[in-house]
Amino acid sequence: MEKRELENVPRGAASERGARAGAAPSGADASPSASPARGFAALLLVLGATALMNGSIFPQFDAVFMFARDISVTCSAITLLALGLMAYRAPSALRRGAIIGGAAACIVLGGALLAAGLAWALPAPLVIGASAAAAGRAAATVTTSLYLARLTSHQAAMAIAVAYMLQLAASPACALVPPAVGIALFLAFPLAALALTATGGGFFFDAARGRPSPSDMSVTRPASFLAPFSTLFGCLFLFQVAFGFALRFGEVAGTPRMSLFSAAPLAVVAIYVALSRRRFPADGVVQLSALVVMAGFLLSAQPLLIIGGKAADVALLNAGNGLFAMAAQMALVAIAARNPLGAVTTVAWGNGVSALGSLTGAAAGMIANGAAAGNPSLRVAIPAVLLLVFAAYVLVGLKRFTFTGAIDGIEPVNVPDAGTSAASGATLAPEEAFTARCEAIASEFFLTPREAEVFAMLARGRDRAYIEEALVVSRNTVKAHVKHVYAKLGIHSHQELIDLVEG
Repeated sequence: MEKRELENVPRGAASERGARAGAAPSGADASPSASPARGFAALLLVLGATALMNGSIFPQFDAVFMFARDISVTCSAITLLALGLMAYRAPSALRRGAIIGGAAACIVLGGALLAAGLAWALPAPLVIGASAAAAGRAAATVTTSLYLARLTSHQAAMAIAVAYMLQLAASPACALVPPAVGIALFLAFPLAALALTATGGGFFFDAARGRPSPSDMSVTRPASFLAPFSTLFGCLFLFQVAFGFALRFGEVAGTPRMSLFSAAPLAVVAIYVALSRRRFPADGVVQLSALVVMAGFLLSAQPLLIIGGKAADVALLNAGNGLFAMAAQMALVAIAARNPLGAVTTVAWGNGVSALGSLTGAAAGMIANGAAAGNPSLRVAIPAVLLLVFAAYVLVGLKRFTFTGAIDGIEPVNVPDAGTSAASGATLAPEEAFTARCEAIASEFFLTPREAEVFAMLARGRDRAYIEEALVVSRNTVKAHVKHVYAKLGIHSHQELIDLVEG
């Protein structure tokens, strides 16, 4: 019977175990090949492409086919979710060269079709081209986030804070960019981001290949991997609904309302990050974001203030979304750094869920626009309902959830030295003493004979597939036994189990 154990990844990509005790959430050791300047440049390019898309490119679509923008965003979301699902279920299919090369081809060929569709007002080439380019941009987004995970916590926080601030500050100017220039930059930016992050970010694709899938490893290591429908991803979805609504609600000729003042709160956070060496205040930023978003929804029904010629409601909604996007990006990067084997799934799925949220919010914004034209009272009702739903989720749904807890709750995957346990990196006692220790613990905590067998295999670092094969049981049975073992031992992670055995 083949012995299956978890192989780990080079030390430069993973967080130190001390991160679990409150240290920096992102990679504690910067990779020699990871440059903060390159990571910042790539993120700024990806965000710049998004700003151009919303302010310059999408308004051009409406004259040809108004649903082209929604179809392309849907394609981006599907690409991200499919990539995340592939990484979760079948990481052996993650081939860096094929993914990055395919993404570049999609951007180039899709860009050509997109330009032709706009030039000759042809809906089919426009939709196909925009969708292909969107799939390529999705891959650039993933490799950029993965690259940031190879930086130190402070380096990643600085890159993220400043890049998001600059994106919001520059967004109002995107509507002034000449159409041809906008299209050229819109395609060039993600291509450049792919080139900058192909090696550093692509490392995580290589790390996941040839190893058990996260879906299998999560059975025996539940604390190391985020579930696809975790609270974090639900939080990403709901906040992005606010962003999508802000983009489409009250838009003028298909162009979103923007305000330079939206960048002000992000500038405050960027200054704090630059001057402080403390951990990125993710939860504080999320709380501030929630307050700003709720204020924006409130003013959407009655725009009492005017800032810079733009309604204060949109300025607040955009600022709130920018703050949240900053915190969410930092969380995804930190989680990817703590467990490189689940990094692709975390980043791709997180961005895909965010794209779905934007689509939902955009639909609500369009409904509100149509309703306002025929029935002004509905213009008040729609933002009010969204405010109520959003506030209820923040107060109830997120009552026991924190970004810091989500990050620290991920059990890091560390590198074993020669002669150490694959699961913990700690030297094992002789086999007889180790077996006796496992039997003593099983007896102390009243484990059943089958649970004792599962416990001993977990202590040796065996994965789900190995246990399933050795005991001739189903995946769900293994999962149930692991759950019972954890409950009886009073532990929540595989590392705690190892510590118990070695104690």
